[in-house]
Amino acid sequence: MKVREITPPYVASCRPDTNLAAAAALFWEHDCGFLPVVDEAYRVVGVLTDRDVCMAVATRPKLASEILVRDVMISPVHTIAPNDTATQA
Repeated sequence: MKVREITPPYVASCRPDTNLAAAAALFWEHDCGFLPVVDEAYRVVGVLTDRDVCMAVATRPKLASEILVRDVMISPVHTIAPNDTATQA
């Protein structure tokens, strides 16, 4: 079975310059807790979880709208191609 056969056709994502308030809105809108962070060419450069947002807001003296995804995202990441097998993933 290929990765493309077991993954959704659309995945919400954000950019490194997205603020955490906007990222939290994406989590809510798409009912998810994980966002790939993509660059201008839509290459995955990091990931952001709802926990990352919560911890950043709880431990920094800033509003969520003042903290950028790039400052709290997890990077580097490992990716897999849609035609790779589920076993490889």
